[in-house]
Amino acid sequence: MVINFDRTAAYRCPSCGEIAYGDFSIFELSGTKAVSIQCACGQSNMIIAPENKNNFSVSLQCIVCDEVHKFSMPFQLLTKKDCIEFACPNVVVGLVFIGRNEAVRNSVLRNEQYVEEVIAACGLEHTGKNGVTMLKALDKIQDLSDNENLYCECGSNMIDVEVRENDLVLECCQCGTSITLSADAIRNSDFSHLEKLILKRKK
Repeated sequence: MVINFDRTAAYRCPSCGEIAYGDFSIFELSGTKAVSIQCACGQSNMIIAPENKNNFSVSLQCIVCDEVHKFSMPFQLLTKKDCIEFACPNVVVGLVFIGRNEAVRNSVLRNEQYVEEVIAACGLEHTGKNGVTMLKALDKIQDLSDNENLYCECGSNMIDVEVRENDLVLECCQCGTSITLSADAIRNSDFSHLEKLILKRKK
């Protein structure tokens, strides 16, 4: 019997929005050594490190809620299961996939299809790499609106939201003041932790 100790890890980069893939050997995790899987854009990475003799920890910044998530992965699961998946605890979207190469890529594909279905069900037309980002932004905007923390400087809280392929446009229904938030800006800022959003007229 030939035992394969090579594994593939994949995650969605919170910076560029693409799926990052990396290969490693279980032997690389011996002792206190950790494995870093870095996105090709160079702006993010996922760390797999020994937690104790029976478990590894998997940590990364989440594209959905911007928090750093840390998951515990049993050693036996890594050696026996074709693909281990971890999801954002705040929004059930797959974040991490670790296992044998083909199984990981198949799981990523299934998750991408699921995400597209969720985004389409929310009425969004664009389901590309910015789809999850826009879904996250809409959730935050709804939260701000519910708490009366989204309004225009004219005093109106009637704000129209238009989702486009690469950005989000918020426009006051009363005076027409608008702001445009790009997908990159939403990903690379502290957007999910905003306490208030005010539309201001350009001087």
